[in-house]
Amino acid sequence: MRFLEPAQLRGLDARALEELLGRTEAVIVAAEGELRGFAAAALLFADFAVLHPGSMLHLDAPEVWAGVTWRLGRGALRLYLSGAASFTAEDALTRGLCDDVTDAAPADWLAGWMRNRSPLALDSAATLIRARGGDALERAEFARLFAIGEPQEGLAAFLGKRPPRF
Repeated sequence: MRFLEPAQLRGLDARALEELLGRTEAVIVAAEGELRGFAAAALLFADFAVLHPGSMLHLDAPEVWAGVTWRLGRGALRLYLSGAASFTAEDALTRGLCDDVTDAAPADWLAGWMRNRSPLALDSAATLIRARGGDALERAEFARLFAIGEPQEGLAAFLGKRPPRF
């Protein structure tokens, strides 16, 4: 799993965005402030995107619109035709351009969000979503997760009324 904090988005260039898009593990991005260009694209291409309440997301570059299309699919056309090009964090959440809005510090938010979540399962899900590999790939990946005991820990924790230890 890869987590990008707001400071890591500043100064992001085309090569860094391309490297981020080539990753197979889950990418989680927390952003704040004015998001434009490559930083906005990184947020939109993330597997889970989090914005600070005071943020503004600007759809101002081809890379950003590619991220909108990846995130919204055919809904990107409807957004484009609406003429809207800038969104508050709350508007971005409503329109599906991000997954959460929080005023928590990025590291604190991540710690809370990861509680009871398996990084290995998140990475597997991200790989499957990106690969769009179909049933055979999904069956193979779930067999791998079961073989190493990942789901059993979650079930044992649930039955034992304790938090899982991933």
